[in-house]
Amino acid sequence: MSIKYALLGILAEKDLHGYEIKTSFDDKVGEFWSLNYGQIYSTLERLEKEDLVTHDRQAQDKRPDKKIFSITAEGRKQLEEWLAEPVSKLRALRDEFFIKLMFMDSNNPTAILELIEKQKALYLKQMNRLTQRKLALKKSAYNRHALISELLIDAGLFHSEADINWLTLCESKIKAAMTKNKLSR
Repeated sequence: MSIKYALLGILAEKDLHGYEIKTSFDDKVGEFWSLNYGQIYSTLERLEKEDLVTHDRQAQDKRPDKKIFSITAEGRKQLEEWLAEPVSKLRALRDEFFIKLMFMDSNNPTAILELIEKQKALYLKQMNRLTQRKLALKKSAYNRHALISELLIDAGLFHSEADINWLTLCESKIKAAMTKNKLSR
């Protein structure tokens, strides 16, 4: 996901300063994607150079002025164009776990199976967190943002379930290979 368009989307809702942008981002997709302040401010700087956002300074007592960012008409136009286009670059299967599997010692399938179990446990914990967050959403004031958050949580749950299913398949294939003595014990 492009940070550029995420920030434009946030600013399309309301003019905000950097800290508020970070908070809004975290509220919307923080469970799935982390973003630090450096990324936010460097992206805002680029967006200003492209005339997609602008800022005004707001004076504060005993503190430096606060920059309040707002989206420009060109920024709205580009955001709307981006929103209307499907995502053509499909999700890459790039995962640190895949690399670990690639380089583990195939003569030690027990270690591979232990790693798979630990990974499955992490996915189950993630699914539990997401389920708890979804239940909390259902108890809150349900609006458009809550619906979108619920849909993102559902996507996270489906992805975690798919990963667990894949890990279970890996487990069964490794055990079958061990049984046929294709892999050492």
